Amino acid sequence: MDIIKLLLDLEILVSPTCYNRLKSFKKPDLENLISKISKFKNSKKDFILLDNHFMDSFLNNDVNDLIIEYANFDFIKYYIGNNKEVQNQEIMSKLDKKLSEEYALIDSEIKSEKSIESKNTKEIASNEKSLTNLENLEKNDKINLDLKEGTNNDEEKSEADIQRDLKLANRLERFEKIKSIRKSINSSFKFDSKDIETQVKVYEDTDVTGNSTCEGTLDDFITYFRDRYETLKTIIERKYQKKSYPLNKAYTKKNEKIFLVGIISDVNTTKNGHKMVEIEDQKGDFKVLIMKNKIDNKEIFGDILLDEIMGFEGTVSNDGRLMFVDKTYRPDVDVKPAKKIDEEIYTAFLSDVHVGSHEFMAKTFEKFIRFLNGEVGNSKEQNIASKLKYVSIAGDLVDGVGIYPGQEEDLYEVDIVSQYEEVANYIAQVPEHIHFVIGPGNHDALRPAEPQPTFTQEIRDLFPKENVTFVSNPCSVNIHGLDYLLYHGRSFDDVIGQISEAQYTNPCSIMQELLKRRHLCPTYGGRCPIAPEVRDYLVIDKKPDIFHTGHIHINGCGNYKGTIMVNSGTFQEQTSFQKKMGISPTPAIVPIMDMSNMGKIVHEWDNGALNSKIM
Repeated sequence: MDIIKLLLDLEILVSPTCYNRLKSFKKPDLENLISKISKFKNSKKDFILLDNHFMDSFLNNDVNDLIIEYANFDFIKYYIGNNKEVQNQEIMSKLDKKLSEEYALIDSEIKSEKSIESKNTKEIASNEKSLTNLENLEKNDKINLDLKEGTNNDEEKSEADIQRDLKLANRLERFEKIKSIRKSINSSFKFDSKDIETQVKVYEDTDVTGNSTCEGTLDDFITYFRDRYETLKTIIERKYQKKSYPLNKAYTKKNEKIFLVGIISDVNTTKNGHKMVEIEDQKGDFKVLIMKNKIDNKEIFGDILLDEIMGFEGTVSNDGRLMFVDKTYRPDVDVKPAKKIDEEIYTAFLSDVHVGSHEFMAKTFEKFIRFLNGEVGNSKEQNIASKLKYVSIAGDLVDGVGIYPGQEEDLYEVDIVSQYEEVANYIAQVPEHIHFVIGPGNHDALRPAEPQPTFTQEIRDLFPKENVTFVSNPCSVNIHGLDYLLYHGRSFDDVIGQISEAQYTNPCSIMQELLKRRHLCPTYGGRCPIAPEVRDYLVIDKKPDIFHTGHIHINGCGNYKGTIMVNSGTFQEQTSFQKKMGISPTPAIVPIMDMSNMGKIVHEWDNGALNSKIM
């Protein structure tokens, strides 16, 4: 700590790695270094971050040569840099401004402290000269006591300042390292996808960004559930070519066979194991009875969720009070072959990066960024890296701030803007011909209720503009001719608790349950909050070619009736919460798919090694 304080007196910040080096210095070497820096600072008044580069410069060069070499050097600009480089040379990111202001504040505080210290010294000298009698001596003792207390307060303040400065230095060192990734890689790698035009189209009617109108009123909820009911009812009627009978008139069809569509409002099991289900539409409600033997024989769906929309066919009882169900209907997606395109280009699927968490796998993530830059080990990796065109990210770019109680203890970066700046720096190191489509998740800095609009303009401005498309959660996007449905997957926690076949260890078992119901969060009121918009953005109105999710930190791929399902794992090691829950994540596994051969083979970038397996 003495070393740091000594350097702070010279207006020098120290990076963590340099601090560790300094602790091992012998006293003569340290004094020599301090002497050189002190002489340098006499001619250069800027704040300086002593990183490995500048430490080596001071150790290995004559200080007079350094004074000449760095006479007009802008240290602050060098450290905070800009991830937009040539395109945005005149625009500093908001984080850069923030850091610059903090440095200015530190500069001002130090100068102010020196000024106060000088003033206090003069006052003490004057008082000592003039205080000659006992009364004056008592006053003098009081002044000395006050000064002593002030000194203790200054020491406490400087300790806090040191911690703050170390955090700033650590942040700058991380950013500097990230910004150097691309420069350190062989630039002669040939990218075949560089000459292929980017084709990304967001389906605007699926993106809630700028379209949210809900205020949480009763009318909002009524409108929301009416839209859900009408949309899914229409899908069921068209799919099975049947017309639903109004529920408020069903009692009139005693002993007749009819077809009903309703939203599930209640499900109970009788003492004999039968299911009594109550359904509603806009005008009434009705009860339907599903016999146990039909469920056991899998003739009829038994895994019925509250608030899902279903069709029922059967015979109304002779008293008109209920219907005995013969068959059940869901809006399920149609069976079609997996769609593909003609060009051999690849999409990589990411989610749950969780930058800012102590468990974020920074070194492994850097390896992946290097892979995207063509740092490969064999011909197979070379082929895929050269033809990789798109990266789809399904939420949780960062770990966030205030997501759960005590989260700050789990973070190395507690500033939310800085977390996003770090992600943006990584993405800025990826070649511009690779296009990112990015949606948010429940750890991102947005409202928790789904649908979530995309990131704020403040956050989006941190990222490269030429190769990033931001979307809401959920959202449908056409990427090079294939329809992608991006959804983070918060509702998975609710589905797993209600359907026995759905398991955390098998993400596709959850995803296909949502596809069957054509809804991303069938049950209202669970762990996944829903915002009642005028239309239900969580309805899967159109069958996706690719269904991409995340959230549960477990990798998985599958094919359900021609829809390719991808849950893309994480870049965060097992957290303490996951240990308590017995969840074992599969970190640093990135599924990569050939868009001309969808549904056949999935390639996995696995902690730096590329493997392939049949789906």
